[in-house]
Amino acid sequence: MLCALSSPDVEDAGLPSPGEVSVLSTNTIINALESAMSLQKQAAQSIQDHWCSEPIIAMQDIGRQSISVPSAFSGTLNARTFDQESIDGDSTQVSQIVNMFNHLSSQLTESYRNLENRVGQLNGELSEEVQQRRKELEEKERVANRLETLLRLLPAAVVVLDGHGVIQQCNDAAIDLLGEPLEGERWLDVIQRCFSPRHDDGHEVSLKDGRRVSIAIRSMDNTPGQLILLTDLTETRQLQAQLSRSERLSSMGRMVASLAHQVRTPLSTAMLYAGHLCQSEIDDEMRIKCATKLMSRLTHLEQQVRDMLIFARGETPMAERVCIDEIKVLLEQAADAPVQSSNSHIEWDNRCHGEYISCNRDALIGACMNLINNSIEAVKGEAHIRVCLTSVPGERVAITVEDNGPGLPDTDTEQVLEAFYTTKSQGTGLGLAVVQAVAKAHKGVFSLNNRNQPERGVIATLILPAQCADVQ
Repeated sequence: MLCALSSPDVEDAGLPSPGEVSVLSTNTIINALESAMSLQKQAAQSIQDHWCSEPIIAMQDIGRQSISVPSAFSGTLNARTFDQESIDGDSTQVSQIVNMFNHLSSQLTESYRNLENRVGQLNGELSEEVQQRRKELEEKERVANRLETLLRLLPAAVVVLDGHGVIQQCNDAAIDLLGEPLEGERWLDVIQRCFSPRHDDGHEVSLKDGRRVSIAIRSMDNTPGQLILLTDLTETRQLQAQLSRSERLSSMGRMVASLAHQVRTPLSTAMLYAGHLCQSEIDDEMRIKCATKLMSRLTHLEQQVRDMLIFARGETPMAERVCIDEIKVLLEQAADAPVQSSNSHIEWDNRCHGEYISCNRDALIGACMNLINNSIEAVKGEAHIRVCLTSVPGERVAITVEDNGPGLPDTDTEQVLEAFYTTKSQGTGLGLAVVQAVAKAHKGVFSLNNRNQPERGVIATLILPAQCADVQ
């Protein structure tokens, strides 16, 4: 009898129902197809084993009402008719398998075609993505090469440190400035090897070979480390010094022309009083008067010569450490003669006893006397002057000179401080310029301001850095 293949056998073989085919994966379809082919082979083999020992001629004959067997059975059996129901049942099962096979083959073909289309689409997208990434990479390489070229050609020295203070990268300018080796060296070791700070460096730093550099440090974004920019200012400072000397030489020509008249007048007056002193017939009172006038003119000459030297040199060495109390005493002594001769009055106020400053004593006293003399000359009549020495925040000392004069003109304060600028009929215009030069030499600040109404007058302020009392 023909072995019947029921539908549970198909389900056990792993074949899906037609409604499930659309959601199957390719591997599942292939497995189902293989199972269907295996069942087909089993069905064919069963029919062959049951009916004859020769191969079955054609699968199409299954399903007819009768089946003719091969000639091997003709000797004993001429014709054999089988039960129609048995043959119909087996034929129906085989037809179902064949239909399932055809259906799965069609689904597999369609899935494979869709897979090919999807693979082609993905290949196209991947190709476009690869081209886009290649373009981005080429652009980044161009930017990196451009930055590398800029870094190499940059005239300033560039040093890149990692999070441990080790030099990771530097340009040629850094090697020329600091020498080799640099990359892989600790920045602290490079500092000890190349830098030699001096007391007058200010915002710059001196190297051991005498060059001066400015240093700018910035933190790296998103990564530990620092970027250091060093600019060699040696030639710039030399050019500035040469320009300053040239300007001073040019100013000296104007200064000589101005001083020729200013020196001649008091010198002639001094010679006149000296001539009176040589006369034997003058009495003691006249002799004392002439001597006082002579001393006043000589003092005036000495002040003008001192201002000329300070302005011409442009530098004032700070060689002394002086107490503010001593400065006050020296100022009182120097101001005594001009105050008495002008019938003026000075109020002294020292609020910083025991403070010390590093200064050039003569230059500082001369600058303060310029302020006092300006106040005396500015007041028409009796001058009331107040000199105050006070401590200000930041370890500094302020020397202020206030008067009751008419105040500053409408001219800009910067113009008032220019050399040879004066509103007086007589004068060199160097007084305030010298005060400002002395303030800069002492690393201080000088300012001029009008007093508030209705007092009028001028407040001149000279602020200098102080020193601790125990510094030797």
